[in-house]
Amino acid sequence: MKESRMDRIEKGMEEFFRGMAELRESQRKTDEQILELKESQKKTDEQILELKESQKKTDEQLKKTVKKLDDIGAKLGEMGIVQGKIAEDLFYRNVKHVFGQKNIAFSDVRRNLKKRGVAEYDIVAVEKDTVLVVSVKNKLERYMIDSFLDEKLPNFRLVFPQYRDFRLIGGVGALVMDDGVGRYAEKKGLYVMTQNGEGGAMLANRKNFTAKEF
Repeated sequence: MKESRMDRIEKGMEEFFRGMAELRESQRKTDEQILELKESQKKTDEQILELKESQKKTDEQLKKTVKKLDDIGAKLGEMGIVQGKIAEDLFYRNVKHVFGQKNIAFSDVRRNLKKRGVAEYDIVAVEKDTVLVVSVKNKLERYMIDSFLDEKLPNFRLVFPQYRDFRLIGGVGALVMDDGVGRYAEKKGLYVMTQNGEGGAMLANRKNFTAKEF
């Protein structure tokens, strides 16, 4: 049966309205997606704002923590300086007495002997043709002994040429010292000074110890 012009028009109208309906449905879904996207963006913006606030608080807390650490570091530094002075004073005052027990009578004991801008030595004691150079630490470690032996002690005669012809011996003194570290210093030929039970100073070397000449 041949389709009439009216049938074609009606069919076209149906397809048109169906297309319009699909378009409206598509637009509705698009609007919903846009709305969801806006909601999601809003939440993201809120999260970013919260993150910024959190970061701000973290930065402020970090600044406070850094300041506290700086203050603690400064106080510890001051304590270290004070303890260093206490250690130097203890061994300086006891050099003559401690070595006198070994029948070594140092007639001249100096503290912080230095050549400005070149070098400084904690304790230097002289007896006739012998000079003793002592490095003092709060706590003695092996690397400190190595540094003293490899750098500080070999340069002593260069810095102070008046002692060029003297017999040079070395020593270390510390308020805190592990037995192993003390034995290490002794094996290197150094006198080892430490605290005794009464708060004074003593030599920790064994009876058969012989100091090395440098």
